Amino acid sequence: MDEHVITDKRKQIMLIALVSLVSFMITLDYTSLNISLPSIAQYFGVKVGLVAWLPTIYLLIITSSLLGFGKLGDNIGYKKVFMLGVGIFGTGAVLCAISPNFTSLFISRAFQSIGQAMYSPICIALLTYYLPAGIKGRALGIYATMQGMGLAAGPAVGGLMISMFNWRANFMMAIPLCILILFFSWKYIPSRQSAATDKRFDYTGAVLLFLGLAGFIYAINSVARAGLTDPMVLFSIAVAGLGFALFVLQEKKVAYPLLDFKLFSNLNFTFASLAALFGLAMYIGMVFLLPFFLQMMLHFKVAQAGLIMMTPSLMMMILAPFTGSLSDLIGSRRLCMGGMALATLAFVMISFISPQTSIIFLILVLICLGVGMGCFMAPNNRLIMQNAPADKQGVASGVYKIALNAGSSIGIALYMLVMSYVVIFDVSRMHILLNEVRQHPDIMLAGFRGAFMFGILMAVCAFIFSYLAKDKA
Repeated sequence: MDEHVITDKRKQIMLIALVSLVSFMITLDYTSLNISLPSIAQYFGVKVGLVAWLPTIYLLIITSSLLGFGKLGDNIGYKKVFMLGVGIFGTGAVLCAISPNFTSLFISRAFQSIGQAMYSPICIALLTYYLPAGIKGRALGIYATMQGMGLAAGPAVGGLMISMFNWRANFMMAIPLCILILFFSWKYIPSRQSAATDKRFDYTGAVLLFLGLAGFIYAINSVARAGLTDPMVLFSIAVAGLGFALFVLQEKKVAYPLLDFKLFSNLNFTFASLAALFGLAMYIGMVFLLPFFLQMMLHFKVAQAGLIMMTPSLMMMILAPFTGSLSDLIGSRRLCMGGMALATLAFVMISFISPQTSIIFLILVLICLGVGMGCFMAPNNRLIMQNAPADKQGVASGVYKIALNAGSSIGIALYMLVMSYVVIFDVSRMHILLNEVRQHPDIMLAGFRGAFMFGILMAVCAFIFSYLAKDKA
C-alpha cells in the first residue's frame, strides 16, 4: 500500500466527515445566497439585475481559477491550499456580513470566491489520494450526499435566516463552520504527500486560462438575455477564443504546464469528464427552468414550487452513499449508464407536460431524474479520479469541477436559448407582438417543451460518454 494512504479507520472517518462538511457548506452558501438576492436588492436600493452579479462574479472567479489552485495543491501540498482557502472563505464571509454598501459587498463576495476556488478542487483530491481504493467510491458518495443536502437545505435555511434576522445572517452562518473545519483540518489532514514531478508553476497559463474561462462563462450567461449580437457578448466570445487558443499554445510550449494534456490522452478520463459536463448541463438547466413552468403555467406559489423542486436533490442525497459504495464493488460505468438512461426517460416524460399535468406526474418525473443523478454523480466522480495519475489528483479534480461549473452555466444558457427561439419562432409565425406572449399560454408551453426536449439530447450525450468511459482495470 502507498505510504500516504491512511490506514487508521478513525482517521479515515474523520477525513470523510471533514470533506463532506465542506461539501455541505459549498452548496448551502450558494443556494442560501440566491434566496437572499431580492432582500439585498431592497436593502441597498439597487436593481435586481445588478444584484444578480453577485452569483455571476462568484461563478466566474471560481470556474476560472479552479485548475490553477488544483495544480498548486499538487505542488505545495493539499493541506496548505485547503486550509488557506477555508481561511479566505471565512474572512470573506465576515466582510460580506458587515458590508456597508453594495460595492463593498460585491468586492467581498469576489474575495470570498477565491477561497472556495482554492479548497473546492482539493476536497475530492483529499478523498481519492489519502483513502484506500476499496472505500473511495463510498467516500465520494457521502460527499455527494452532503452536497445534495446543502442544495436541498439552502433555500429553506436562507429563508429562515432572513425571516428571523436579515440577509447578513446567511453570510454569518459560514463563520462557525469555517472555524470548525480549520481546527479539524489541522488535526486530521495528513501533511505527507508525494512530491510532484515538477513543482514549477505556469503563471502565464493560469492567466490565459482565467481569461478564456471568464469570457466563456460571461458569454453563455449573457447570450440568452442580450442575444448573440450584443457587443459585450461578442467581445466575451473573442476574449474566450483568444484566451483558450493562447493557453493551448502556452501549455504545449512550456516544460511545466498548468494542464498536462497527457491527462486527456487517457480517453476514459476524457469521456468521463464530458459525461459530467453534459450530465450537469442537463440537470441544472432543468432545475433552473422548471420552477418558472410551475409558477407561470401551473400557477403554483413560490413555496409550493420550492418544495416540489427539492425532490431530485433528496433522491440524490439518499442514493449517493449507496451508489458510491456499489461503484467500489461493480465499477462506475454501468451505474453511470443506468443513471443517464433514467434521466433520459425523465426528460421524455416531461416533454409531454401541459397545464393539466398532475402534481403526482411531476413528482414521479423528478424522482426518476433524482434517482438517475444519484446513480451518476458519485460513480462518475470516481471514474474521473481513478483515471488520473496519483501526482495529478488536484489538477484532475480541478478539471472535474470545471466540467461541473461550466456544465451548469451551459445548461441554463442553452435551455433559455432554446426556449427563447421556440417562442420567437411562434410569435413571428402568428404575427404577435413579443410583449404579448404571456397572453398566449400555448406559445409559452411550446417554449418549455422545446427546452425539455433539448434536455433529452444532452441526457443521451451523457449516456454515450458514460458508455465510452471504462473503469480502470
